[in-house]
Amino acid sequence: MNVEITGRHLVVTPALRTYVLRRLRKFSKIFGDDLSCHVIIDVSKTRHTAEILLRSKILTVTGKGETPDMYSSILRAVEKLERQALKHKGKIIETKRQRPRTASVPGKISRATGPGPARHTNGIEEEHAPKKPMAVEEAVLELGQSKYPFVVFRNADSGGVNVLYRKKDGSLGLIHT
Repeated sequence: MNVEITGRHLVVTPALRTYVLRRLRKFSKIFGDDLSCHVIIDVSKTRHTAEILLRSKILTVTGKGETPDMYSSILRAVEKLERQALKHKGKIIETKRQRPRTASVPGKISRATGPGPARHTNGIEEEHAPKKPMAVEEAVLELGQSKYPFVVFRNADSGGVNVLYRKKDGSLGLIHT
């Protein structure tokens, strides 16, 4: 990270430089090491102003803080930069998470006919479940292999449909129907 600190109407002390560098350290975690910062510190009577220009490959953001204290002005400017940077990073993550929309006819629901991957129709995910009855012990093994926190199965003993689920504390629960 390349940091340049400019002082207007004041001398940039080593303590001030250390404080600025410590506050800007978090941006190298967000954007990587290829980062350039220009910090302008200004004092005029009782107004202490800190303006930070942060440039990376993907984004350029600026933040400005103005208070009667220089350290709080720097902190305020860094907080503004952090909000902007995290908002932009969140947008990038959301864009990557979005799935391509499939063209489908509204009102038409298709059913999965055999074992295999799940199908998406009108935002509803359908998956094929095995139809054979199983014991509770088999359902526990199935839950261990499943990507879902529950297993719906037909109980071999009672013949009813049961739901085996994992509780928040890690124990298992069984619902009889």
